[in-house]
Amino acid sequence: MTVMSDQEFGREARRVLTRFVEPESFVAQSGPGLFALYVPENNHEVPVLHITERLWLGFERRDLVTRVSVRPRAIWRLSEIGRAFWRRMESADSPDPFRAQHQLAGTRIIMADGKALSVEVNDSETPLIWLYRRKGRDGKTLISEEQLEAGERLRRDHRLADLGARVTTNWSFELGVTIAGGRPRDPADATDMALAARERLAAALKFAGRGLSGVLLEICCNQRGLEEIEKQFGWPQRSAKVVLQIALDRLVEFYTECGAMRQRA
Repeated sequence: MTVMSDQEFGREARRVLTRFVEPESFVAQSGPGLFALYVPENNHEVPVLHITERLWLGFERRDLVTRVSVRPRAIWRLSEIGRAFWRRMESADSPDPFRAQHQLAGTRIIMADGKALSVEVNDSETPLIWLYRRKGRDGKTLISEEQLEAGERLRRDHRLADLGARVTTNWSFELGVTIAGGRPRDPADATDMALAARERLAAALKFAGRGLSGVLLEICCNQRGLEEIEKQFGWPQRSAKVVLQIALDRLVEFYTECGAMRQRA
């Protein structure tokens, strides 16, 4: 099976993403080499479009989707990387492309006084995005787009893994929401996601190495600033940026190798 070129994939993916980005949409395998997209407007009963295996492999190889173990079948949802990919598509015609691409607003479920509450959040000003917005004396951004996406991918897995112990806070598993067929979501499904996220997080940090994994955790995952890190570790001023860039390069290398391994599998 030939792999789609980036241009061909972008053209074909746009029609899928137009509906896939809708809240509660998901993809399930509908037959040998065929996948179907379900949306909430018809209670996930009838697919709104079908996806060929060749196109779907493009989604998986680019990490645009996240597999969710839901009994009796597996479904896939759009990952944060997938949503960022869609924002880049949409921002092409936007008067402010950066704002359109990195507007990471959304809804999460949190626990307050023993009750599950839906809250609006906006992660558009993370330390990594702050660095991506700034330019150095050479006119280049302080971190590259590849470094930004690698760091955001690590943050996503850290967030999913952390939420594993507090299933009701996982915004992909709001209380009372059902899947196709009317069955309420099983909290164990969220636990499966958390375990998978922990495995990915551990592998990425191990690859980065002990000297760099701490910086990645503090800045990418715990959202701490460079100056704060320098004070914590007793480093000279402006040294944290250099260490972070090295750490992000290792992270990019890790995710690139993971992608290559999936293609060979």
